[in-house]
Amino acid sequence: MAEHVPVLKSPKKKGNFLRNLFRMDLVERRNLPGYLFVLPIIIGFVLIFLPAMFQSIHFSVSEIQIRTDGTGYDLISKGLSNYHKAFFVDASFVLVLGESLRDMVINLPVILIFSFFMSILLNRKKLPGRTVLRVIFFLPVVIYSGIASAAGLTSGTGETAEIAAQIFSDPTIASGGSSSMQSGFASIMGMALSFRVVLESMQLPSWLMQFIFMSISRLEWIIQSSGVQILVFLAALQSIPTSVFEAAVVEGLTGWEMFWKITLPMISSMILVNSIYTIVDSFTNPRYAIHEFIRNQSFGKADYGYGSALSVIYFICVIVLIGIVTGIVSRYVFYND
Repeated sequence: MAEHVPVLKSPKKKGNFLRNLFRMDLVERRNLPGYLFVLPIIIGFVLIFLPAMFQSIHFSVSEIQIRTDGTGYDLISKGLSNYHKAFFVDASFVLVLGESLRDMVINLPVILIFSFFMSILLNRKKLPGRTVLRVIFFLPVVIYSGIASAAGLTSGTGETAEIAAQIFSDPTIASGGSSSMQSGFASIMGMALSFRVVLESMQLPSWLMQFIFMSISRLEWIIQSSGVQILVFLAALQSIPTSVFEAAVVEGLTGWEMFWKITLPMISSMILVNSIYTIVDSFTNPRYAIHEFIRNQSFGKADYGYGSALSVIYFICVIVLIGIVTGIVSRYVFYND
């Protein structure tokens, strides 16, 4: 048997790491802007989000007692009693959590379908005023989520809320405002009732009719939540090479066939991106009842430990929902490698 000759490794020279860092191939150079783009998010995740999340978990298994002298607080360990209270004692939390998750699941396909077809409409070159329409559909995302939502302009009563309701077309507030706003709300309800009669005459399944009616009642909510998704779909549509459609026309494909065999598969990856974004955006949307419930338990009743436990449960449920949606949608994603 031949003797085993040990392989001698040449000693590493100092500075190899720095030289390799600056000697990147073409693929690494192309990926570098992407890494730099997500670097602030990674830093914020590590330095801000993770410490806050671990602190919330610590609070959720403790009872927080604020010191009377104003010097801070004391933590008293309670184990999993807050979680036991959430699921087996406080029956309201389970109902509110289920209602919020149900609304997320219902709103997800409606927002995706609405934003997808609006992006197709805005992508038409012959559509007059395309740029203006894009600004109009994205404007509620900038205004409502920033100024109006933080100031709470569209909640409550009074002159300010009435003006905000006119701006954002909130029917729930408009119904209690001036006579002109009431007449506008009545006309909207009249159109909805007429549409209901038409759907009932079509003898659609009851579950489908209920889904359509619920979507119509949340139309203003859906429009406000679709701005980013419309832009993402619009960018995906514009990234499809025109040569693909030209070749399809030569082959004799109709517009309907090109939609199902070219357009939809080519932007399927963005459907997955928008699905995840919509769920995450819904997770922080104050319209869901779960937010008010957790806020009331934490600050209204000063039960910070129990409120932290509810937040952790809600966070885990949303992560599980994201995993389920990702697993389902990713099976139908087409990657053009």
